[in-house]
Amino acid sequence: MTILGISFLSDASACVLQNGHLVAGISEERVNRVKLWNGVPHGAIQKALEIAGVSLKEVDLIATHGEIPQESPTSRCEAKRKLILASSLEPRIKDDQLQALAAWEEKENKVRQERTPAYLREISAYRKPMFVAGHHESHAASALYGSGWEDCIVLTADGWGEDGSASLWKSQGSDLELIQRTAPFDSLGYFYGSVTKSLGFIPHRHEGKVLGLAAYHQGINRVYPKIKGMVAYDHSRQCFVGCMENGLYQPRYDNPRLLELLRPFSREEVAAATQCRLEEVVCEMVAGLQWPKNRIVLAGGIFANVKLNQRIRELENVEKVYVFPNMGDGGLAAGAARLAYRRKTGRNPKKATTMFLGNDLDPVEIEQALGKADLPFEKPRKVSEAVAELLAQEKVVIRARGRMEFGPRALGNRSILYHCKDKEVNHWLNESLSRSEFMPFAPVTLGEEADKLYLGLQKGCDSAPFMTMTFDCTDDMVQSSPAAVHVDRTARPQVVYSDLYPELHEILFNYARHTGRTSLINTSFNMHEEPIVCTAPDAIRAFRASGLPWMALGDYLVQNKDASAFF
Repeated sequence: MTILGISFLSDASACVLQNGHLVAGISEERVNRVKLWNGVPHGAIQKALEIAGVSLKEVDLIATHGEIPQESPTSRCEAKRKLILASSLEPRIKDDQLQALAAWEEKENKVRQERTPAYLREISAYRKPMFVAGHHESHAASALYGSGWEDCIVLTADGWGEDGSASLWKSQGSDLELIQRTAPFDSLGYFYGSVTKSLGFIPHRHEGKVLGLAAYHQGINRVYPKIKGMVAYDHSRQCFVGCMENGLYQPRYDNPRLLELLRPFSREEVAAATQCRLEEVVCEMVAGLQWPKNRIVLAGGIFANVKLNQRIRELENVEKVYVFPNMGDGGLAAGAARLAYRRKTGRNPKKATTMFLGNDLDPVEIEQALGKADLPFEKPRKVSEAVAELLAQEKVVIRARGRMEFGPRALGNRSILYHCKDKEVNHWLNESLSRSEFMPFAPVTLGEEADKLYLGLQKGCDSAPFMTMTFDCTDDMVQSSPAAVHVDRTARPQVVYSDLYPELHEILFNYARHTGRTSLINTSFNMHEEPIVCTAPDAIRAFRASGLPWMALGDYLVQNKDASAFF
């Protein structure tokens, strides 16, 4: 059975599932070069079919999200409206809250009546049978079936979808059973995103900067009592709630009152309070749960927060954690396709063993692009050995080879690699890429040596190969790889094993043979605010713009004549 999965929200994507195996996946942003593009991803659909080697005629079913709940936005908002009216908030704050809720209700009505039906009509034009799942149901399926576990708890959380902003499920025998939903307007995503906006960053894009800043504040936090009052976990209903006790939380990113409140405090202090509260409310939920085998799987944009994922893993009642690597809305395509396969066949989709689901680099296109580029290049006997030797000489090397990653993390095939000793690399390499970041670059580490460098790997072993959570570092890691360790002594590693990453493992193995060190920096190959490179021409454009010296492009080693002498 061949299923075409489609997601149409931010980071719209397409994937192909063949007989339960995810064989292709790509986001529209990689094709049209518009970061986090939303809409029906026609370019990605064609590319995913091409990658899978099938035509549209051979597709048996299209699976997507967008199922509209029967409950109307008005009835969903009515309970919250009554709470506001009955609260002890000042009249002006009460009016502000009611206006925010009314704006949300209007927005949700438009989504229900206009946007989502329009997208579904556009997808139906492909004239294939359609399976339409719920937004959070698709997130849940992406994580459950990606993990390969049959019995576990599934938790999803993000900004919002048609059917909520978070959901809690139980799986026994691989079928999803809903426990509870969190209403769309009680959103942890809007909580974190509104603070992101108030700090001068772009919500739904720069939340990672807030996470990075949070570690820089230590000691008493003066703003925490206010931030704490914005969101909570409701034990009786097993859902999250946007609180009304101080009138600060609103289901939107633009929040003038919050902006005014936060103005006297440093960005670091605000970020620390926000991160702390997010961890508290999510861990409060998870710590009170009982489920088969104490395993939990996670999906949704909230779980792009790698420190939150670490905190969940560290809970005493958690045995193992799996985070679907394409945890944001780009992963909805895979979730809908997997759920459709389960429902239609009664069989389990296959575990996600790789995220190298995008396009490979075409050798002919590489040669043509190099012929036009006027850049010196050679074809070494074995490009992985040449890369390892350059890295051992402390050169920065870009690697664009093999199939592109499906998801937000570069896992070695569209990556920039460098040694981990130089703490200043976070400044000068980000400058070369026109980035401004507050977290160190992530390390990529030989799997055979990882236990010596990171604590708690056993409980996170299913996530560590995909860079989806942080781990506390040992003294050995702190001393040997200061450029990859954050100020709080954590790192977000990609642990590399030869069966999952044969060529990247070979590079690391040869690098270790030359230097005695087993970790490298791995950051995505893209300029600031651009998607990760997709094709050979994309790679050459970004290579020139970066000013970096070396690029392994397919089987070729390319040199940048305009590289800074610093490198």
